[in-house]
Amino acid sequence: MTVPRWLHATFAVSLVLVIGMIGVAMMQESARPVTFEQRLVPALGVVDRCEGCHDAESHPGNALVLHPVERFGCTPCHGGQGLATTKQAAHERSPDWERPLYTPAEREAACGTCHLGQFVEGAPILSRGRAALADRSCAGCHEIPGYSLPDFPPQLDGLAAKVTPGWVRAWLRDPAALNSVHRMPTFTLSDEKREALVAFLFGVPGAALVPVEPGGDAERGRRAVSERRCATCHKIGERGGTTATDLGWAGAKLSPAWLYSYLLDTHRIRPLTRMPGFQLPPAEAADIVAFAAEQWVPDTAKPVWAADESPVHPELTDAGRTVFLESGCAGCHVVTGVDRGRTSVSLSTIGSRRIGDMPAAATGPLADLPAWIALKVVQPHAFDATAGAPAVMPAFSSVEPDEALAIGVALSSLRASPPPEEYRVRPAGAALPAGETGRLVTRFRCLTCHSIGGEGGSIARVPLDGEGSRVRGDWLIGFLQRPVTIRMDQAERMPVLGISADEAARLTAWIQDGLGDPRIAAVAPPGDPERGRQRFEALGCPSCHVVAGKGTMAGPVLDTAGDRLAPDYVIALLTIGPAVVPGGRHPATTYPPADASDLAAFILSLRAPVTP
Repeated sequence: MTVPRWLHATFAVSLVLVIGMIGVAMMQESARPVTFEQRLVPALGVVDRCEGCHDAESHPGNALVLHPVERFGCTPCHGGQGLATTKQAAHERSPDWERPLYTPAEREAACGTCHLGQFVEGAPILSRGRAALADRSCAGCHEIPGYSLPDFPPQLDGLAAKVTPGWVRAWLRDPAALNSVHRMPTFTLSDEKREALVAFLFGVPGAALVPVEPGGDAERGRRAVSERRCATCHKIGERGGTTATDLGWAGAKLSPAWLYSYLLDTHRIRPLTRMPGFQLPPAEAADIVAFAAEQWVPDTAKPVWAADESPVHPELTDAGRTVFLESGCAGCHVVTGVDRGRTSVSLSTIGSRRIGDMPAAATGPLADLPAWIALKVVQPHAFDATAGAPAVMPAFSSVEPDEALAIGVALSSLRASPPPEEYRVRPAGAALPAGETGRLVTRFRCLTCHSIGGEGGSIARVPLDGEGSRVRGDWLIGFLQRPVTIRMDQAERMPVLGISADEAARLTAWIQDGLGDPRIAAVAPPGDPERGRQRFEALGCPSCHVVAGKGTMAGPVLDTAGDRLAPDYVIALLTIGPAVVPGGRHPATTYPPADASDLAAFILSLRAPVTP
């Protein structure tokens, strides 16, 4: 084996520095005597002398259990000048240093150099940033490793049958004025370019629409919207979710025929939408259209765009197609006959850029690269004075500062020289079924809300990994047909998707067969329910759980838990701990087998009363 030349040089320098370190030890203040210690990790190119002052055994948390210093060193996670022998050289930051000591944001970004996938345990800001990169369709303009061109922004075919030209003009001027939870950035288009874009889009035909069935009833529509739990994803008035379009003005914005056709056969009208294919009965769809026309309208007599009755100018269609391509619209939106592609710079190695090399901000110096990226997202023109040219990037006015910083952390993890493959942790990926079951998972868009193997959505908060070992099959079949509320502290509720008994049985079989947890196996049989009840109260479990109307709702309500939870899971949770609960939703306390058996017996005795 040939020893790299840089290692020879390092050892030579080290011998010379031993004497110098003795003097440094006499001058530096430290909690422990300073000794000369050098850590070599050739696989990562690491030469660290951090342990001369820092005791690795005092490292907080369990990070060194998962990342032993013998294998990782210190600087891959903490930054700093590993070869330095003085506190100043090792710790202080300079914008010109290749690797200054990391800020907290940079330390979390460093996690992402090895840990791939959207969700990284112990790195919530990084995880949020990676989710935001997908949610904000950043890969529509920029090449970002791990992200493909987005497929959920609205397909723009048939726009003329959906909205008016006045609405499109108003939307292009200021999306936030029409939709409080919009995802689209604000483009600074001239009136001429905006008019050309409208001409191009209104010339693209779409799917055939179905006339609205007569007899729709607004009151029945209100009940349908409530019972289907549309507010889980959509904001309606002052309440509801933010992961889908604000429906507050949908009755004035959308043509009745388009809304009716969309509710009847969602994926025929918009094949790539994240909305599940409810396939509502025609009468129910007509009721919701009637409710929308009555309630989902502005409080004023006319919506803000209604005064714009200017006609579309077909002669501008070709110019509009050029604007569509040059503005990067094709990176996010599908239009039949238009090739999709990116128009902006690649971000695949942006994490290797030094803050000292970036254009200075008009707001003053920035702490680190994540902060620079965060400002670029919310104020793209903040760097125009030193960048040499005005920014062409649109402004994401709907991005809050903490989300922008999370995006900065996620992008800062993209390095020009990633660690070797043996250091990279890849998610298992979603093990989706084939055949009819796979078509059901796609139709109901299960991964819009749930994640599997580190991929998917986070609306449901708890991943489906291991779900087949956590719940009873007969309960799951009923739940899929008519979801009930389990966590009262969580605003999101699973929509009523109209899943039939056969479809629910097929999905349940897949979940139980393919999404099990091998750690969940019977450790001991359930014990005595009465002793378990006493231990339940003595241990303070009602501080999170409600039973028979007593307790708080910080955790799931446990009434009927015996109908819902698998016995092996309850025992595993109490003996193994929160490792079997995705998302870390349970305290880390574990119990001896006898206590766990009694507690499990009590919890499993909580069943719904039998109806005569």
